[in-house]
Amino acid sequence: MPISLDCISCFVRQSLEAARFATDDKSMHAEVLKQVLDVARNEGFSLIPPLVSQKIHHVVQKVTGNPDPYAAQKHEANCLMLSVQESLRERIRQSDEPLHFATKLAIAGNSIDYALRSDWSQDLILQTIESALEQPINGSVEAFVEEIKKARQILYLLDNSGEIVCDRLLMEEIKRFRSDVPLIAVVHDGAILNDATMHDARQIGLDKTVPVIDNGNDAPGTILEQCSAGFLDVFAQSDMIISKGLANYETLIEYDTDRLPQTVCYLFRAKCPFIAHYVGVALGDLVVRL
Repeated sequence: MPISLDCISCFVRQSLEAARFATDDKSMHAEVLKQVLDVARNEGFSLIPPLVSQKIHHVVQKVTGNPDPYAAQKHEANCLMLSVQESLRERIRQSDEPLHFATKLAIAGNSIDYALRSDWSQDLILQTIESALEQPINGSVEAFVEEIKKARQILYLLDNSGEIVCDRLLMEEIKRFRSDVPLIAVVHDGAILNDATMHDARQIGLDKTVPVIDNGNDAPGTILEQCSAGFLDVFAQSDMIISKGLANYETLIEYDTDRLPQTVCYLFRAKCPFIAHYVGVALGDLVVRL
């Protein structure tokens, strides 16, 4: 996926916000910005956005000495979503079409993204999800369900902390719908932004719902060249990939059918104007693409 000029200013904003999460030392904030601007100048226009994001967040971690600047924010988001998990589960079960509603809820949960804004609060997260649930889906949930019917093994690529509670609820419904099909969730091996790691999966009890593995790297999205051999084996054995979030979309669309022969179902909210335009949807749409 090509990079937009607007991505550069977004990277600079992200890096400063992450540096401020990581430390109160303003001299370190300045050093982070200097090095990030070097990355943007030297490599910002030659790599896909998730690879640039990985590089700038490595700068933040190295300069500040903080390996997980978003740790507090991730923990808070997970706790908040866990506090409403039972009420959301009940809404799914009471729905006329539980799997459809759970799919919509999972996409609505993709709103929780510290790459795009850093001022998330309990009220803002809940209001954002409730507002998203009132929107129609851009795409076919029916086609998504048909792929689940045909699948022999499903690999669910997770995105952010907090929203993984919504992903857990969707995976519960998939298991109720297809109790015979193996369903495996994937997190990142290392901390990057507020992306989910094994720590987040265990905090919200996802490992009690489905097997959880990591992909062997810390790049936003799924960059197969950086993934571990163990992950790639499971990836190759799975005939259906559920790709959650913008970064997974941005990275997986780079591969042709020789490298990615599986059915890939992209679930995300179009939170970025550039991606919304690229996909051909309105900003803020809840998107299902196969």
